[in-house]
This record gives sequence, C-alpha cells and structure tokens, in this order.
Amino acid sequence: MKTSLENATIIVVEDDPNSYLATLDLLKMEGATSVHCCSSGNSAIALAESLPQVDLFLVDIYMPGETGYDIIKRIRSHPQLAQSKVVALTASVMYDDIRRVKEAGFDSFIGKPVRPVRFANQVREILSGEVLWEWR
Repeated sequence: MKTSLENATIIVVEDDPNSYLATLDLLKMEGATSVHCCSSGNSAIALAESLPQVDLFLVDIYMPGETGYDIIKRIRSHPQLAQSKVVALTASVMYDDIRRVKEAGFDSFIGKPVRPVRFANQVREILSGEVLWEWR
C-alpha cells in the first residue's frame, strides 16, 4: 500500500499527552491532514472502525492496561484493519524489545525520542512501502 503523507489516514496510539502532541505537530507541520490520537487500543479500534480506511497506526508499546502487543493482535485479526501498516513508536529500544516487536508482526520500528528533522520522512518512507527499523 503506497500512500502519501498528505493523503494518509494515521492513528497515533499513545498514552502520554506530550508524546502524542509532539507526534501530531511534527506530522501536521509536514503536510499530514488526517492524523488522529487515541490514548488506548479500545479508542483506536473504535475510531478506526468509523473511518473509511486507516493507512498507518503509530503505536506506543508500553501503556497502562493494553500494550502495543495487544493492540497489534487486535488490528491484525480485524477484517477492516488487517492490511493497515502498524509501526512501533516507542522508547523501549533494547535489543530484546526490538526483537519482540518484529516477532509480534509490526511493519516497522521508530525509537523515541523521535528525531524531528527525520520523523516525517520516516513516516513517508513507511507509507511508500519501505520497512524501517530505526531505534536510534
């Protein structure tokens, strides 16, 4: 699935308000027009079901209640969402974390803190079909 940043529908699943506001701002400053933020997997799935399509989920891994690992299982088993790209966007950048993210079926990995000058281009690359595993 190849989609431009400007035309993509993106859902950010992040429990920290500062992180999701920074992510939202960085994407919108680069031309993204349809970026939604949710603080839980339940709200992200409910929102996604109300949209015609979701091109990309940016998912934090460690959140209270439902982890990113739980959320990707739900996305991958959902008929409407299974083909969406799912990227781990997390500060958990140890080797075992990255291995576990890969094994869980995420399409790519972007480590936090994000690099503001690079972040929108990372998302563009993922939307164009590239696979990124950038933890630093």
